[in-house]
Amino acid sequence: MRLSTAIRAAAILLAALTTTAQAAGFRLAVPPFLPQDEMKTQYARMADYLSESIGQPVDLVTYRNYLAYSADARRGGAFDLVFDSAPIIDYLVQRQGFTILAKVQGVISQSLVTRGDSTLLDPQDLVGRPVATLPAPNLSGLTLFQLFPNPMRQPSFKYADNARDAVEMLIQGKVEAALIPTPIAIGYPDLNVVTTTPQVPHLALSAGPGVPPALRERLRNAVLGASSSPKGRLMLDTLRTSAFEPTGNENYKGYADLLKGSYGY
Repeated sequence: MRLSTAIRAAAILLAALTTTAQAAGFRLAVPPFLPQDEMKTQYARMADYLSESIGQPVDLVTYRNYLAYSADARRGGAFDLVFDSAPIIDYLVQRQGFTILAKVQGVISQSLVTRGDSTLLDPQDLVGRPVATLPAPNLSGLTLFQLFPNPMRQPSFKYADNARDAVEMLIQGKVEAALIPTPIAIGYPDLNVVTTTPQVPHLALSAGPGVPPALRERLRNAVLGASSSPKGRLMLDTLRTSAFEPTGNENYKGYADLLKGSYGY
């Protein structure tokens, strides 16, 4: 009898702890693509939409710089949901058991840009010159190393906290060029595009192993069906996309290889 009572008590305690954990909500991490104030405005709508869709709190977690974000991403357990580019998404799948739920429609590339009055027309013209980008594991920083794989023939890398800061460094004459996501570059028509990199799968939403399977499905259905509700369309407009589309872990397999050589990876 005592053993049976102990088992029932343990079961009740486990159920209580599970309920408390779920009531505490899930943490949605988004790396600092943009300045933090802009990030909070843009991605708060995503967190609110997801929260309403599953009936549980989804708390947005933002970072001032990639060093802080990268440390949490490597350590694991710091967040339940991650919205990021292909290399980190694949890393989380391979190393931490995350599951990709859906991706932003289409693909994404990076653009190497200069000021409108610049005479630099080829990436190799930038060897030894200051170029702004975001540090790895951001896709821009990883791509810059791909453009200049020879350590003896590289620009002088100047790291910014986010893509807008990189553009400001360029406009203010602190650097000769900047490598930023092409969607950001499009917003600055006065800049010259020196080159655009090959496209990779767009940003994806992934869920950690602590998110129950039933909730993962609800989250997946919510983002895939976002265009059918006013709040969903508002979220999509804020993210500057028309829709999310189905995808899976296999579609991002191999992109974590881009992280090789980066600190901590």
